[in-house]
Amino acid sequence: MLVNVKALSLVLAMNIVAGGTYALATQDTATNSPAVYQTSMVLGYDVTGILFDLDDTDPTNIDTISFQIAPSNGFAKVRHVEIQTEKDGAWTKCSLVDAVLPARIATCTFESLAAEDVTEINIAAE
Repeated sequence: MLVNVKALSLVLAMNIVAGGTYALATQDTATNSPAVYQTSMVLGYDVTGILFDLDDTDPTNIDTISFQIAPSNGFAKVRHVEIQTEKDGAWTKCSLVDAVLPARIATCTFESLAAEDVTEINIAAE
């Protein structure tokens, strides 16, 4: 069973992406200074260090969204994570690698995701 909880509100997500895009575009360091947000909003899991990796050639597009996810209690690491970047939008499966156990790093890769299209982030974890 997947647990689905909204991790970011529409306004917050847009502020993060827009602010990060502006800051990165003015510094021309998109790969070295991604927009970052920290939260603990997924029921049963702590989500920290949400990173938006912008495309090197077009910083208005997002290549990946990654974050660390760990159980709030206990030691059972997450086995499956998906992310949704707009309300009622398609779900994208994220790849998982171990961090300091039981935490894992989730990386969600997008073929073509315009920063302006990220209006809400939902994370489903199992």
